[in-house]
Parts: sequence; C-alpha cells; structure tokens
Amino acid sequence: MKKQSVRDTMKEMTEYILYMRSETGTIERKSYYPIFWCYESLVPYPHEEPLIGWPESKVFWASQTGPSIGIAPVTSPPRAK
Repeated sequence: MKKQSVRDTMKEMTEYILYMRSETGTIERKSYYPIFWCYESLVPYPHEEPLIGWPESKVFWASQTGPSIGIAPVTSPPRAK
C-alpha cells in the first residue's frame, strides 16, 4: 500500500472510547485512550444518545434501554495554527 493511501484511510477512520451503562442508567467511561478505530458501519451500536458532562459529545449504544455497552467517537482537540 502506498503512503498516500495509508494516510487517506487514517483520515476516514474514527477513534472510539468504550462506555458502559448500568441497569440504573449510570454511565461509566471505561478507558482514557481510544480503544479502536473504525471507518465502517456502526451496525452493532444503532442507538445514538447525547453525552453531557463527558469528553465526548455522543455515544452509540448496543441497546436502547437498560444495561448496555456503547462507543463514543473521540473528539480531537483543535489543532493550533
């Protein structure tokens, strides 16, 4: 694979952080580092919910209600000019 192709693929990928929601609705962020990168569909995580008070602004849950595992796209800090 050419270097340009690798860079283009990396631009398309999104970093995600793992979140967990308990039976009582308590949300916990499970990692402080991106756990994986994905540039394909989020089929296993179809339920989007906004996050308030967390570093990420939204999370995609596997289940709409009850205990669930979720992934949140990492918001990159703005680059200095």
